[in-house]
Amino acid sequence: MKPRLPCRAFTLIELLVVIAIIAILIGLLLPAVQKVREAAARLKCSNNMKQIGIALHAYHDAFQHLPAPHGDLQAPPDQLTGNNGGFTVYGGWMCDLLPFVEQQALKNNLTAYPTFNFGQFLNWYTTPVKTYLCPADARLPLVPAGDGAFTSYLGVTGSDNDFTLQFFGPTNGIFDLNNTGIRLTDITDGTSQTLMVGERPPASDLYWGWWSVSDYDCLLSTQCQITFYGGCNTPGIFRQGNVQNLYNQNTAFSTCGGDSNHFWSLHTNGGNWLLGDGSVRFMPYSAQAITIPMGTRNGREVVPSNLW
Repeated sequence: MKPRLPCRAFTLIELLVVIAIIAILIGLLLPAVQKVREAAARLKCSNNMKQIGIALHAYHDAFQHLPAPHGDLQAPPDQLTGNNGGFTVYGGWMCDLLPFVEQQALKNNLTAYPTFNFGQFLNWYTTPVKTYLCPADARLPLVPAGDGAFTSYLGVTGSDNDFTLQFFGPTNGIFDLNNTGIRLTDITDGTSQTLMVGERPPASDLYWGWWSVSDYDCLLSTQCQITFYGGCNTPGIFRQGNVQNLYNQNTAFSTCGGDSNHFWSLHTNGGNWLLGDGSVRFMPYSAQAITIPMGTRNGREVVPSNLW
C-alpha cells in the first residue's frame, strides 16, 4: 500500500499575493471599460443628434421651413413677426418635431390642437423621449415629479450677446426667436458652417431643461447673457461643466444649477454639435472661439480653419 501524500494548501502569504494580483488586474481593466462605455455613450449621443437633424430636415421638406423656436401649440406665432406673445411658452420646436422622431402619438396626446388644452398638455409633458436624451447622463431617463421631461439638446438661437435680444428676439441663429421658422436658404453662411443644435445637460436640481418648454429649456445662444441661477458666469460660452472648470464625470455640476446658461456636455473634453446640413461633429472645448461665428446663420464671419 502506497503512503498517502500530504495535502498542500495555500499559505496565507500566497493567498494575499493572488488577491493582490487580481486587484491589480481589475485596476488595469476598469479604466479601459470606462473608456469603452464613454465612447459608446458619445456615439449614441451623436446618433441621437443625427436623428434630430434628419427630423428637422424632414420637417423642412414638409412645411418649407424649420420649426418655429417657440412652436405653435400654445399660441400660434404671428405670421409677420413670429412673436407668440411670451418668452416662456409650453409647446416649442421639440414638440413640433415629435412626429418626425416617431412620436406622433405623443404629439397627439399633448394637445387638442388647434385649441390648446393646457390640462391635456400637462398630462403628457412628463413623458421622456429617448432621442432627446444623452446616454452619458446617468440621471436620465427619468420621469420628473410634476415638471416636464428633459432634453440634453438645445436649438442654437445665434451668437447674440444682447440681453434684450435674447429675451425678445430677433436673434441671428438658425432658431430665430422672432420667426415662424427660417428656411435653409436663409442660412447664407452655409449649412455646413452653422451650428443648429448643441448639448447642455439639464440642471443639477432638474428644474431646467424640459423639451416641452420653449425658452432656455431647449434654446440657447452661444454667448448667452441670461442666467437663471445665482453665481453663473456670463457670458455663457461653450466651456467645461462648472464655473471652476474642474470638469469630470462626477463633479461636472456647479452651484449655479448645472451651468444652465452655456453649452457643454457630460462627455470628456468637449461636446457634440449638430450642423445645419444635418452632420454631427464633436468639438473640443479648445474650439470654443469658433462656436461664436458658427452660431450665426448670416454673419459672414470667417471660421478659423486651425480651430476646426
